[in-house]
Amino acid sequence: MTRPPPGDKYQFIDPAYDLIDELEQCDKPFDAVRPILELIESSPNIDFGGPGPLGSFMEEFYHEGYEEELVASLKRKPTEYTISLMFRIIADEENSTRSDFKHLLKTLENTAEIDTFWLDEIAKL
Repeated sequence: MTRPPPGDKYQFIDPAYDLIDELEQCDKPFDAVRPILELIESSPNIDFGGPGPLGSFMEEFYHEGYEEELVASLKRKPTEYTISLMFRIIADEENSTRSDFKHLLKTLENTAEIDTFWLDEIAKL
C-alpha cells in the first residue's frame, strides 16, 4: 500500500476508517465515544475530517448519549473539531436542547486556543 506523504490529512483519516470498522463490531460500540473524544482533545491539530470517520461514527449515537459526551469534552478541552461537531447538532432545529448547546458554545468565546473562524461563528449564535 502506498502511504500518503507526511502531513497529508489522509494519513490519519484512512486508517481511522479501518478502526471504525472494528469498533462497529464490538458488543458496545458506544463505549468508544469517550476515548475518541479524549483522543481529539489531546490532538487538536489533526484534521479529523468533516466530520470524517470518527465524527460519523460518534454521530450514530445521536440521541443515545453522544451529545452528553460531546458536552463533557467541550467542558474539558474544547477543540475546533469538537466545536464543529456541536454546530452540527445545533443545526438540528428539532433538537429541544439547542439553546443549551448554544449557551455552552457562548461560554467558549474567551478560549484563546480557538481559531477566529469558530469564535466568529459562536458570536453569531
